[in-house]
Amino acid sequence: MPPTKPDPVHALFAQGQKHQSDRRFDDALACYEQILKINPDIAEVHFHIGRICAVTDRFSRALAHLSRAAALKPAEPAIWQAWAEAAALAADPQADAALLGAVKSAPIAPALRIAVQDRFARPHGRPPAPISAAKRPALDRILKHLKAGKPAEAQRLAAAEAARHPQEPAFANALGMAQRDLGAKEAAIASFRRAVALQRGYAEAQNNLGTTLRDLGRTADAARAFRAAVIAAPNWPAALINLADMLNRLGAQTHALPYAQKAATLDPRSAAAPLLLGEIHFRLSQYAEAAEAFSRALVADPAGLQPRLSLAQAHTRLGHVSQAMDEYDRVLNRAPDHANALAGKAGLLQSLGQFDDAEALFRRSFGADPTNGENYRLFIASHRTRADDPLLEQMVTRFNAKGLPDTDRMNFGFAIAKALEDTRQYDRVFEYLNIANGLMRKAWPYDISHRLNEVRALQEAYAGFDFATAQPEGACDYAPIFVTGMPRSGTTLVERIIAAHSKVEAAGEAGVAAGAALRLISAADGRFAPVSSLPAEAIAAVGREYAEKLGARFPDAARVTDKSILTYMHIGLIKLALPKARIIVVRRDPRDTLLSIYKNKFAEGTHLYAYDLGDLAQYYRSFVEMVGFWRRRVPDWIYEVDYESLVANPETESRNLIAAAGLEWEDQCLESHKNVRKVDTLSVYQARQPISAGSVQSWKRYEKELGMMMDALGDILTEAKDGIE
Repeated sequence: MPPTKPDPVHALFAQGQKHQSDRRFDDALACYEQILKINPDIAEVHFHIGRICAVTDRFSRALAHLSRAAALKPAEPAIWQAWAEAAALAADPQADAALLGAVKSAPIAPALRIAVQDRFARPHGRPPAPISAAKRPALDRILKHLKAGKPAEAQRLAAAEAARHPQEPAFANALGMAQRDLGAKEAAIASFRRAVALQRGYAEAQNNLGTTLRDLGRTADAARAFRAAVIAAPNWPAALINLADMLNRLGAQTHALPYAQKAATLDPRSAAAPLLLGEIHFRLSQYAEAAEAFSRALVADPAGLQPRLSLAQAHTRLGHVSQAMDEYDRVLNRAPDHANALAGKAGLLQSLGQFDDAEALFRRSFGADPTNGENYRLFIASHRTRADDPLLEQMVTRFNAKGLPDTDRMNFGFAIAKALEDTRQYDRVFEYLNIANGLMRKAWPYDISHRLNEVRALQEAYAGFDFATAQPEGACDYAPIFVTGMPRSGTTLVERIIAAHSKVEAAGEAGVAAGAALRLISAADGRFAPVSSLPAEAIAAVGREYAEKLGARFPDAARVTDKSILTYMHIGLIKLALPKARIIVVRRDPRDTLLSIYKNKFAEGTHLYAYDLGDLAQYYRSFVEMVGFWRRRVPDWIYEVDYESLVANPETESRNLIAAAGLEWEDQCLESHKNVRKVDTLSVYQARQPISAGSVQSWKRYEKELGMMMDALGDILTEAKDGIE
């Protein structure tokens, strides 16, 4: 659809089309936006912006431009089809309603109007197969055999019908289902692909293709198929759940969330959708929302063990110790050998410092599920392995077993590396660490350039604003103490010292402020808005939201600590929203910090840079760059703690720390390891020990193995001795 406007519009449009064809979408958008500045009423330009934004998951912007295109050229079928696709992917009932309201009176062919309306109908199950009434009995016979567990007979009939009717997608789909049930998954994929080639909008075939690809571990390909299924049937709960699940597995929880929410709304009697919704909230550190979703799943499936187990985990993160313990006990009362419940309760006991009781439960979990590597890893994290402990060789045997799933081998790898270090077999540690980290990277691919681009873009958005003199009207006086820095840098120790104070409660990684700041500064086009463009009321609202959520969790606390790692990314905006907040940045020798990160597995979908030594070095550089950015602009807003100095001179540095937090000194702050409060961190064991310099310069044991990482750090190693930057 070329526009009918004179130059320079033609030249810009042609350039935009070329960029779009080459998938250089941002460059194409820049061209199209220039055209709209010349003439904002060109339907073709709005159409192409909408298509690009739909492809790149910027759905609100896509819908705005496609609705504008439809207003300008209401008789153009391609615009309505694109609008329907974007509305389907937005997974927003209001977007559905806007489309259906507009299409009702559009001057388009009745068949197209009915097709759009039918697509957004609310089916009770899967959409009907696209097949004529005359051929329906043959398809029903095939499906009857499949339902009866006779896939070989179903395959025979489906192959015959597919050969007799090669243009019928329903027979190709049925053949694929039979092949999949027989274990011929590659043949099934070929049949499903043939079905969707015959009819791209065949939702069931797209969904079947996705499930087969998922079963083969081809997660990204599966996500594309499920995406097509949602486009074809935007209100089919099964397709919505499957797409949400794949996006969640790919670490795209924010994108997964609306699909799970919509599925849970469409099918309130099913436990599957709220269970997945809760998992997504959990991975986003939205633990209250996760608990609510898991409770809904439990209502739908009162006898289910998984909803109850997941609810226990959410209560654990919320600090609801008694509720979590009750849920674990309810599971174990019904299933005494439930390995994950045993390990979950053991982990909760770990966090409370009850290591002996935790060990007993962990060892029971090993008997219940001997190949579950995660339970071994969780146990070993707080257990000091002795040289005569047979558990080490048992884990090595499990690790080397043929057919062990990658997930379990990865967990065993981390556990074995920790046990080898405990027993001072340092020359063997990296043999297992490298394999474990490699398996994590295989499961969770990561491109460090996204992080580097994000840091640059954030600095551009925050630059040119006078934070020191800005005073947003309406900001609240809530005064949290933020402790931030790289993972494994000593933030847990610093938080424990402060939280030992009688007036302070530890919130752990609350995950509220940085997320709210990021949402506020994120523009609809996927970029970051200049902070100068943000309304003062919106900035103040971030602080009020934070105070409301933390106040609800700790209603009796005079002060709270918040150990959320990414606070340092948004120091200026968070301080504007919470002017009385204190911000403490912890730094540690980068070699020890990054080695400690590499030795640990983080929650799935988080800290994905952690599994490659080169990425670790680049990520640390970006951390240095971001903290330095804030130090140059608001040096008085940051108090920096040097981990090595803290463990070498604990009383002097702890007194300075408590003063920086705005508190009066209390001697109990030197005995933070005696604090009985729950600890949610990989440092659960260390947090229960007296302050020690035992981990300082541990990198020297592995200097050869860390050579590439240290080369990539370069000048950072020299500068680290004098500060972060």
